Amino acid sequence: MNENEVAVPGRGMSRRTIVKGAAWSLPVIAAAVATPLAAASTTNCTATVSTSTATYTRLSATSSVFTWTDLFGDGKDFTLTLNAVPNGAANMTINTTNNFVLDSSTQGNESLPSVRLSLDTVNLNNIGGGERVTFSFALDGAPTIVENLTYKIKDIDGFQAVDALGGAERVYLSAGAGTGVYNSDWIRGQGTAANPWRPFTGAPNVEVIPTNTGGNIAVTAATVGAFDLTFVANNSGRAGTDRPNQNIWVGPFSFTAVNPACLA
Repeated sequence: MNENEVAVPGRGMSRRTIVKGAAWSLPVIAAAVATPLAAASTTNCTATVSTSTATYTRLSATSSVFTWTDLFGDGKDFTLTLNAVPNGAANMTINTTNNFVLDSSTQGNESLPSVRLSLDTVNLNNIGGGERVTFSFALDGAPTIVENLTYKIKDIDGFQAVDALGGAERVYLSAGAGTGVYNSDWIRGQGTAANPWRPFTGAPNVEVIPTNTGGNIAVTAATVGAFDLTFVANNSGRAGTDRPNQNIWVGPFSFTAVNPACLA
């Protein structure tokens, strides 16, 4: 045994042997530490997305969901869920065939995938019948907030009602759900229950053709987690036998999603 090989009492191994064994173990420890760090680096903190790139599932005439799979790279899905309930009296009912269908036909002069809201006319009373749709954002099933939300409500039109307030189709949002910009030659209102967006009594035409932007509302919201959009129709200005289906289109929705894990 030379001067570098000092025996360890009671073990039968030299100091060189122990050091040599320790050196072999170091890469294993280093690799075990590096793995979680590498995994964490794949997680994104924000994502700016549109429903045009999401997977859409229509569960029923009153329930549907947009899904972005593994949006932040952490295995969690991001969703925008839609749920509808009847609003007001039953002069209007939800059309079970067309409501919540994702439609890319030309509406509001654009052919982009938008959710169709569709009502059937039961009678011609002006009693606020229609549907209230709740839009809710979630990450892995937990409610979350998005920023810079933008979307359009398209093809608001309809025969003038006898209340002298405007055309049949009327739309309003819950408080804090955003503001709207529109062409005042066609649309009036503030998008509230007391003063809904509706066709102007002096609009150039009763109906807005699909290639016309006159019935559009461009909505923006700085920050929102969930909101309600209510769609009603007052068809009282029509003849008693004239009870048409009433439709608007909503979308696409664009927004910035924020990963809560980055805020911890």
